[in-house]
Amino acid sequence: MREIVAMGGAMEALIPAPDAHFGMIASLQPMKTVVRSSEPPGLRLSESTVALDFCGGFRKQRRQMFLRSHVRVGRRGYESQRSAVDVSAIDAAQPFDDGSKRSLELQSGSKLRVGIVGFGNYGQFLAIRILKQGHKVLAYSRGDYSEKARKLGVAFFRDADDFCEEHPEVVLLCTSILSTEAVLLSLPLQRLESSTLFVDVLSVKEFPKNLFLQVLPPEFDVLCTHPMFGPKSGKGSWAGLPFVYDKVRISKGWRSRAADMFLDIFVSEGCRMVEMSCAEHDRFAAGSQFITHTVGRVLGKLGLESTPINTKGYETLLGLVQNTSGDSFELYCGLFMYNPNAIEELERLEAAFDSIKRMEARTPEHLQMVVPESSATRTLCPLFLNQSWASPSNWTKSLKQ
Repeated sequence: MREIVAMGGAMEALIPAPDAHFGMIASLQPMKTVVRSSEPPGLRLSESTVALDFCGGFRKQRRQMFLRSHVRVGRRGYESQRSAVDVSAIDAAQPFDDGSKRSLELQSGSKLRVGIVGFGNYGQFLAIRILKQGHKVLAYSRGDYSEKARKLGVAFFRDADDFCEEHPEVVLLCTSILSTEAVLLSLPLQRLESSTLFVDVLSVKEFPKNLFLQVLPPEFDVLCTHPMFGPKSGKGSWAGLPFVYDKVRISKGWRSRAADMFLDIFVSEGCRMVEMSCAEHDRFAAGSQFITHTVGRVLGKLGLESTPINTKGYETLLGLVQNTSGDSFELYCGLFMYNPNAIEELERLEAAFDSIKRMEARTPEHLQMVVPESSATRTLCPLFLNQSWASPSNWTKSLKQ
């Protein structure tokens, strides 16, 4: 029996018996109270309640310590004996968060542990700058990038469980749009700390936002971002390059420090930080990024080549083809399939082409008079030679339309 004194009263609590298997506290026996005091009954009840609250918190803490030890012991001694259907404490959510310790470390200037999921070209591109800021980078990918990771100074993992057991403060998804959902669902989220911050860098934003909110535990923080540049456009300085972000779900207090530190990586590189909602981003992106990729791919099909007499406008078109041709068709499909606004923009683009065709079909009569009557022109320009207008004013009106 142990005596606990609180508020002038006294309490007795039974000490739980140790577990024979682990040598740790396995269960907690019911607590009984004996109040020895001459105070009025109402006060005695208050004292008992206070003491019970104290012991309840103590009991909860001891239980957390036990579960933590259970995980470690089970991992060392019994993981090799587990079958595909075994259920163990190692598969349970992490019961203990060293949040107070990490809060002090982050507040004192400690660097982040950023875990990159998807270590392809873009993941490596971001890892270089993150490392430059002094943060530790871990990486997990379905492909074997161990050699590239070693050269960069990145700890690489082929196993998702081992990756999550490192407990990175930030999990940065650098996967393709089309594979994001499958990759997220494959991660053993229960092995991560409950204070983990999830970040994406996809070119669409409403899709990952909704996916994170549906799949991730409510304790996890969510930050949706889109660096509006890639390995080509961001090869040199990032100064002035736009970085869009939306703090979808960021906890208050010390946990917000992880999100701030992650954003500071791009602030330090000189990015133009743009905070906007995911919905706003997708509306703007459909009218800019998706149209850019569409026009670039259309021009790429034409096989445009540089000439000795390139104009500035033509050089711009060649640059557009070069910038978009290096991106995968998977990315282009993702921009279209996962941004509902893209369909509307594609319809507007088609309508614009149709408008140009209709305008070309309305050749004014005075221009027909100067077009040479030859088989070649009749073959190449039948619309110009077979259409007429009553007056040039109609042509001017069409151009304004």
